[in-house]
Amino acid sequence: GKFFFFLLFGKLFSICFFQLFSTLTIFYKDTAHMSQQNIGYILGYSGFLIVLLEMGLVQIAEKYFTLAFTMLIGTFLCGVSYAMLAFDYSMVTLVLSMTLLCVGEIWTLPFMSTITALRSGENNKGAYMGLNGMSFSIAFIITPYIGTLIAEKLGFNVLWIGTGVLAAAIAIGMYFIIPWLLKDKNKAEGEMM
Repeated sequence: GKFFFFLLFGKLFSICFFQLFSTLTIFYKDTAHMSQQNIGYILGYSGFLIVLLEMGLVQIAEKYFTLAFTMLIGTFLCGVSYAMLAFDYSMVTLVLSMTLLCVGEIWTLPFMSTITALRSGENNKGAYMGLNGMSFSIAFIITPYIGTLIAEKLGFNVLWIGTGVLAAAIAIGMYFIIPWLLKDKNKAEGEMM
C-alpha cells in the first residue's frame, strides 16, 4: 500500500532527474548552442562535483536533517535546477543549474534506497530493493521519450517549468509520505522489543 505511493513518487522524481541524460543535452546543443566540448565540460563538472561533495553532503543530511526534510530539499533543488532553464541559459545559469541538480541528486537518490531499506523487513529486503530498482529502470527507459516528446510538441520552456512544478509537488509529497511510510515500521519494531 504505502510503499507503492513512495515508489510512484520515486519514479516521477527519476523521470525529472533523468532528463539529465537525454533532453538536457539536446537543450544544451540546440537551444543554448553549446559546442560538444562545452557540453562535455559541464557534464564532467557534474561528475566531479558529485565525487567532491557527496560524502560531505550526505553526512550533513544524516546529522542535521530528517529523512523527510532531506528528500524535500533534494527533490526541490532538482526541480529548481530545471525550471530556471526556462528563463535563462547563459553559461553562468547553466553551471548554477547543474550545481543545484548535483546537490539535489545527492540529497535524494541515496536516501531513496535508505528509506526503502528502512521500510522493508529482514525477510523481504531484496523484494523491496528490487521494486525500487524496477521503478528507477522504468523511469530511465521512458524518460527520453516523454522528455523529447514534450520538448518537440510544446517546447523546452514547458518541459523545464513542468519538470520544476512536478519536482516541487513530489518534494511536498515525499515530505508527508516518508513519516507516514516509516511510522508503521517504527511501531512494529517497538512492539517486537
